[in-house]
Amino acid sequence: MHRVIRSFISSESAGKAAANYNLKTMRRKSTPQDDLFGLWASPLPQGQDQCAKARPSRIQYVRYARVAVDEPVDGLFDYGVPLPLVEQICVGSIVEVRFGPKTTCGCVVELSSSHSPEISPNRILPVKRILTPEYRISPDLLELGKWMSDYYFSPLGQTLRCISFFGFNHFAPEIQVAYSLTRLPGSPSGKFTEKQLKVLRLLETSHFPLSAKEILRATGVSASVLDALLRKGLVQKVLTEKREVSAANLIPVELEAPLPLNADQNRALAAVRRAMDEQLSSAFVLHGVTGSGKTEVYLQAIQHALDLGKEAIVLVPEISLTPQTLQRFSRRFGNTVGVYHSKLSSREKYELWRRIESRECRVLVGARSALFAPFENLGIIVVDEEHETTYKQDSAPRYHARDVAVVRAKMCKCPVILGSATPSMESYFNCQTGKYELLELPHRVEERPLPEVHIVDMTREVAEGDNPALFSATLVEAMRQTLESGQQVLVFLNRRGYFNFAICLACQNVIRCEHCDVALTYHKVGNRMLCHYCNFQQPRPTVCPQCGAPEIAMLGLGTQRVEEELTRLFPQARVLRFDLDTMKSKYAYPKAWQQIVNNEVQIILGTQMIAKGLHLVNVALVAVPLADVSLFQPDFRAAERAFSILTQVAGRTGRSSIPGRVIIQTYVPHHYAIQYAQSQDYRGFYEKEIRVRKVLRFPPHQRLIAILGLGKDSERTRELFHEFSRIVENTAHPHSDEVSVLGPTPAPRARLEGQFRWRLLLRSANTSLMRSVLRRALERWEKTPRHSHITLTVDVDPLDLL
Repeated sequence: MHRVIRSFISSESAGKAAANYNLKTMRRKSTPQDDLFGLWASPLPQGQDQCAKARPSRIQYVRYARVAVDEPVDGLFDYGVPLPLVEQICVGSIVEVRFGPKTTCGCVVELSSSHSPEISPNRILPVKRILTPEYRISPDLLELGKWMSDYYFSPLGQTLRCISFFGFNHFAPEIQVAYSLTRLPGSPSGKFTEKQLKVLRLLETSHFPLSAKEILRATGVSASVLDALLRKGLVQKVLTEKREVSAANLIPVELEAPLPLNADQNRALAAVRRAMDEQLSSAFVLHGVTGSGKTEVYLQAIQHALDLGKEAIVLVPEISLTPQTLQRFSRRFGNTVGVYHSKLSSREKYELWRRIESRECRVLVGARSALFAPFENLGIIVVDEEHETTYKQDSAPRYHARDVAVVRAKMCKCPVILGSATPSMESYFNCQTGKYELLELPHRVEERPLPEVHIVDMTREVAEGDNPALFSATLVEAMRQTLESGQQVLVFLNRRGYFNFAICLACQNVIRCEHCDVALTYHKVGNRMLCHYCNFQQPRPTVCPQCGAPEIAMLGLGTQRVEEELTRLFPQARVLRFDLDTMKSKYAYPKAWQQIVNNEVQIILGTQMIAKGLHLVNVALVAVPLADVSLFQPDFRAAERAFSILTQVAGRTGRSSIPGRVIIQTYVPHHYAIQYAQSQDYRGFYEKEIRVRKVLRFPPHQRLIAILGLGKDSERTRELFHEFSRIVENTAHPHSDEVSVLGPTPAPRARLEGQFRWRLLLRSANTSLMRSVLRRALERWEKTPRHSHITLTVDVDPLDLL
């Protein structure tokens, strides 16, 4: 990546610099001085910085730090290291520095005994302080961050903030009173009460002293039991650093033995073990039908990594999967398992880092960002349900965790397993071309049959007029039979809310968001219309805001409406709704999962959160009331997503001795995605879809880069984005036989959060050439006088074009 080392000096020059960076990946606007020296410096205004005001104008530092700041700017900035910090600071340290008129954070990428020669020494500001001095981003993660910054056109500072295990935050050790053993009990158990023995055993197995709160929470005893042990001299009070430890990590876990493997599982495991033994950075695609035992292969491969003295990372696509996955991994690996996801507070992430640092945590299970766990001796990475779109981040850096996992595994010389019943087209294509190795599990464990899938043609239902309701007669009867037999029903609908949209029957006006070019969704709770993009809300309209007619119709269906209909049809059954509206807190997922496991609910209704990887042993029927929701999105991946979600949700049933059934309602029963999902034929779908992609010249045959232009003013955004597009076309023209420029066109969602959106696509089989063309075009664009009037965002390997 082209980087320019610069010194950050004044609020005035930083203000100018900030105005020149209108791209989130941020290439700078060149000036004659820039071309030679990086960012040209101007004097610091009086009174702007007390630290700078107090220091001598010609101070000489013994060490200089080159910092990637957490701002939308590219390159490194020189700062002086004050003497008190010289012994503490190191490459990877998170620091607080002055950047223009404000204080910001950054990561030290380089240390040197001299500053850049083109920078005047009396214009270099000092590092203010080191945040969490005991923490630093490790060298291997720094290298990974540099690769991500370059590949995804993302500022290095913002990329490193993403990689930092708890962001750019400061945590100081807190001192607390804790308890430890003075000696091991060793006496006959009759001399102690059962409650006292629970406390003594807990402290005996703990790696560190525990607070009274942690002891009482883990054992369930009262404070008087602890006081009694203190009086007997069996435990003592000590001062120690405060640690926030989950009660589950304090209680000794009875470990489960590995399960026997079938021949296919054994072959897959042997290949992964061989790669670990030989320190090969192999990428394996573990393609197994739903219920084929992929998780057991993961578990035994991770055990091999632990036996080699190494650590493991396991990625899951949704927080909803974390409780089940954590439970299963903890039963195998005990308290060495940690969990990481976005619902954790920064303090909880910091405490988890402390467990990793002390090697108490050696297996980390979590969502996308768990990939950046600071393990020193990583032995294996598992990406479960690797096809899921949630592995793609939608803000800078716009990385795909699956692809970055492959890069990190290569850097760490360890294997990565990409597991799925419906692998992404890109991953399976990489297997066909020899880039990845395919491992297949074609049968369910214990030879259990795949569920029987029945398709209901809703066009016929509507035409005959017998039952134009949400559920066909066939589906209602199947649900009734399943509930009467004491088994659970899973209803999948990928729509939140009650109705999808409101329309005026007089003028056909759809009630839309004031800030986005999308229809508002009606939510019965609160009787409000809600935008799922910017959270704009308004009361349900009684008259049309355009023509004033009172003929407002509510159309479509969402999970709230289906929940109401299910409650009406089956009043004795308890319905659990599982969507973003009901799963807002970090405790909602574990609670819901426990209710499902304990058979406290009879009908599980949810969005795609319930379609991914959950092991639901008592679900005998899966119902899909409307399979066409994702099929006709304006995106070339629509068929792949429809096939994948239907196959995955079908796989939630028949996972025990109880045979499973699936009923799919659709208005396009003959579409190939529906047909192949019915037969659970991934290979057939892949061969059909790959031919379509080849004709379209879309991934995986060729790669894409999407550029969005955003602006508040409709006409100016259109005009400037067309000007930018002409620069891209002119830059790509010498390579027109290899790089295609598609657009510019309004984005399908032409307005979101008050900004108008235009889109341009680059397409090529030569990714390096395509990225080089875009980089040169961006540099030329930033030299134009009006470039800062719109914002450009770059998305490399986009997963959707909306």
